[in-house]
Amino acid sequence: MTGADVAIVLQDAFWQAGEALMYRHTTPWELDEALSDWGYTMGPCEAQDLIGLEKVLARDPNRPVPILPRMVAEGRIGKSGGVGYYRYPGGGGAVIDPLIEDMFREEAWFAGDDRSEISDAQIVRAMNAALVQALDRLSLLDTKALSVLARAVHFPKGKTLRELTLRA
Repeated sequence: MTGADVAIVLQDAFWQAGEALMYRHTTPWELDEALSDWGYTMGPCEAQDLIGLEKVLARDPNRPVPILPRMVAEGRIGKSGGVGYYRYPGGGGAVIDPLIEDMFREEAWFAGDDRSEISDAQIVRAMNAALVQALDRLSLLDTKALSVLARAVHFPKGKTLRELTLRA
């Protein structure tokens, strides 16, 4: 498996964990902010908006929750299209879009799933746990993992594997 393949596996695990959290517990901006506050250089929603949501969906169309397929079907393709998880008025920086929060709530309601709020610490633990599981599947729980994580999911420089696996 090449370094690029490893990065894709890690990104997909991380991003799908984020989708599940947003579906049941949080919003894109709360997710990104919790991770940024912990030290990630960029949250998963902003990163996906920059890559292009249609490209993210094309990599793995079988999503655990129905949000991303609906977003792309509605033309929410990310920054290049002016709207994704965030709005990008005039091609500028990310702006919170309350319509996306409504979409998550609506999809959960249609599926009969309850939503509940969780803390930033719980968000970080859940996202880091998804990375630990993916790293374990790849047999990469060593110091090399940190550089791969930094490239793949903007994992904070200066954080250790112990911090990643703490309560994960």
